[in-house]
Amino acid sequence: MANSRSTPQLHSLVASAQRAIAEASYRRTFDLPYAAPDRRANPEVESTDKLRAGLFILAAALLLLTSLSVSTSRQTAAGLLDVGLVQWLIWPLISIALLLSACFSALSHQLSSRRQRAVSIYTLSSTALMACALTLASGFLGWAAAVVATLSLVLSLNGVRTLNQFTARNHLERLATDMPLSFFAGFSLVYTLQLWFAAAGFNGGGHSLFVTLLSVGIAGIAVVLAHSERGRHAFASGFGVAMIAAAVQGWKSESTPLWVCAIWAFLAVVVFICAENRRFQISHAEHRALAGKELDF
Repeated sequence: MANSRSTPQLHSLVASAQRAIAEASYRRTFDLPYAAPDRRANPEVESTDKLRAGLFILAAALLLLTSLSVSTSRQTAAGLLDVGLVQWLIWPLISIALLLSACFSALSHQLSSRRQRAVSIYTLSSTALMACALTLASGFLGWAAAVVATLSLVLSLNGVRTLNQFTARNHLERLATDMPLSFFAGFSLVYTLQLWFAAAGFNGGGHSLFVTLLSVGIAGIAVVLAHSERGRHAFASGFGVAMIAAAVQGWKSESTPLWVCAIWAFLAVVVFICAENRRFQISHAEHRALAGKELDF
């Protein structure tokens, strides 16, 4: 009798153990909704790694010197979507962040890492080109500044896309590598469009509809990147700071219709919400996976 009574209990225990093993296996093998960090050991350091790190430091230093010079003179071409309200402060801060990022990339545990090899070429190139664009803009060479800034923007956006393929291995890499480049790319997206508007002479309300449509277009690019990886909040913040600054500047100077300024501010909020939404989705998926539940991501 005792054995017959204990048999159902034994089966129940075995079934529970099997479910626990299955759930543990599921938690270990579920597919991440973004590229998993590459935790392999770094390759051997090569001379090109040292050269790349040195050029990155020089490019960031060049941008810092240029931004400080431009901030002192305040000589920049202005037009619709003008970010001049904050660029005298933002560019030096971005430069310092990129300089610190460059120094971080030269550390022994980063110098030959695969993600630094993949992304640093984009970061240093876009940084150097933006320094040239700021110089050209301060000299009122509008079209040249717009073209060079566009090249810088394309490289920085490719850098952010590359970061999505090489996910940060720890929180420090996210702070030191991802955030400076992402904020730089987000701010550059608006600043570059401002240079094109200034070069084209879009300084009055007559161009408001065209400017608004282009602003919505670049906001679409910003949404895609902000809603990537684990949520690019730094990218969204750079874009948002620039758009809100342009909205406040246009409202204060009365050079831009109020409805256009309102749309710019709204786009800034939308892009940041998309980044936050992506982070919420990732967190929700991870919590369900850790609980052994089916992913609905």
